[in-house]
Amino acid sequence: MIRRNRLKAKLAAGEKSFGIWLQSADPTFAEIAALVGFDFFIMDQEHGPGDMQAAIDMARAAAVTDTTSLIRVPSSDPITLRRIADGGAEGVLVPMVETAEQARQIVDALRFPPVGKRGNAWDITRAAGYGIAKDYLQRIHDEFIIIVQIETVLGVKNARAIADVDGVDVVFIGPTDLSGSVGLPGETNAPEVEALIAECVAAVEPTGKPLGTVPRRGTTWQKAFDDGFAFVAAGSDIYYFRTAAEAQYRDWLRYSGS
Repeated sequence: MIRRNRLKAKLAAGEKSFGIWLQSADPTFAEIAALVGFDFFIMDQEHGPGDMQAAIDMARAAAVTDTTSLIRVPSSDPITLRRIADGGAEGVLVPMVETAEQARQIVDALRFPPVGKRGNAWDITRAAGYGIAKDYLQRIHDEFIIIVQIETVLGVKNARAIADVDGVDVVFIGPTDLSGSVGLPGETNAPEVEALIAECVAAVEPTGKPLGTVPRRGTTWQKAFDDGFAFVAAGSDIYYFRTAAEAQYRDWLRYSGS
């Protein structure tokens, strides 16, 4: 069923949006994140184990809340993008976007003709409630959010052209892979990486497109918002479980004297 994309509306109104990563492919964590009240969650199918059915089940968990369900797709392959859209995701985060042409191909795969090349089977897919949402074709381009991820030196150099592509809603800077692209893997606070992030921000800001990111080494999600980013995702289900489990185990070691 198509519904108003609250995340897209907030960003269009100039408001900040805060979300969380879900990497376990478990609908339970999607349900918890949505009930807690995050603006969005990102199902990570680039680095996580999830498949198409997991994405659908996780989106269902958010459907009765105000939380927008996004999927970081494993690639910009058009078939993958179309299947994700048909599955009812409310938006995608596409990794490793490096050129305007690649951004245009992504938008084409997610928009119906005449403005795109998405195949049309609206009345049998979950995205349109299996045909129940009769206004799906009229509303989907306004409600679906397309976020492209810039995380290489080449992507930074082409950031303005990428942001200028009609249909790109948010430009997301990925500092971790960006650090790797300059031979400093994981050093997201290195001066070289900070300079590239600043270059990307300066290139995108004149377009008016919102910028997104994650906290990098030595910074916080609060600092990211203070720096002008409107879309920030911090933490993950796997990370929070691991850190809580480690803390509890350390308590056990202290208690047991092991």
